[in-house]
Amino acid sequence: MHNILIPIDPSDYTKTAYKYLLKIATHNKVAVEGIAIIDNLNLAEAVSTYLPLPLGYEERLQKEEELLKDAKKKAREELKEFKKLCEENNLKCKSKKIVGRPDFVIEEASKYTDLVIMGMRNFFHFETSDTPEKTASKIIHYSQAPALLVTKEFKPINKVLIAFDGSNPAVKAAREFAKIAWNKEYEITIVVSHSSRSKGDELLQILENYLNEHTNARIEKHYTNQNIISAYDEKYAGKVDLVVCGMHSQNILQRLFVGSFPEHLINANNVPVLVAQ
Repeated sequence: MHNILIPIDPSDYTKTAYKYLLKIATHNKVAVEGIAIIDNLNLAEAVSTYLPLPLGYEERLQKEEELLKDAKKKAREELKEFKKLCEENNLKCKSKKIVGRPDFVIEEASKYTDLVIMGMRNFFHFETSDTPEKTASKIIHYSQAPALLVTKEFKPINKVLIAFDGSNPAVKAAREFAKIAWNKEYEITIVVSHSSRSKGDELLQILENYLNEHTNARIEKHYTNQNIISAYDEKYAGKVDLVVCGMHSQNILQRLFVGSFPEHLINANNVPVLVAQ
């Protein structure tokens, strides 16, 4: 049984997360939990746009209550839709509504799940604001489970890029991909960014052997001495349907001076990423 967590908001990103869930469920026995999270901190900030402190304290409280009531109503509607989806597709599921900090809620819930599926942009304020949240950027640092972060639109996954450096997060992400793969005949490109060609080739061979044991994919292996962000942008961006990677590179200097590859992908928001930390 593969336990999957879906943080629910009223956006198209959540609808897309459902589509990936159903794809995974075609080849895996899954149990899914949907949590509608209402960001109370964001609600309070939304009220400030109407009634900035210190003016209108009572009016402020009344406005907060109105927004929270509206958000709870929308959350119930989203949970109703989620339950209907599960029933129609014979998925074992449970659901609940929580008011709180989305990143804290997801971090805690991820301790008891195998995979989190959520959007790269989030609307846990339940339409009390037009500005999307980037909870996903926080989750990749703290989630106990791998996370599949999806774009607004669903796209079939055929071409997969796995950025691999042999680190524990990279291994964890690759193993999760092999578990949930619903198309065993993907076109997979393994990219290793390493200062040593011999070590890079060794890592490429290790992961190829592992994937051959779990899929029937056609695999290409690419070594580069570029940092992974530059290599991706120059050679692979726009050419793959999914990126699989670890949260933290073994190369500390690269993290300090170049940045995080998963965060780079989240900011671009144009290809789903399966990431583990």
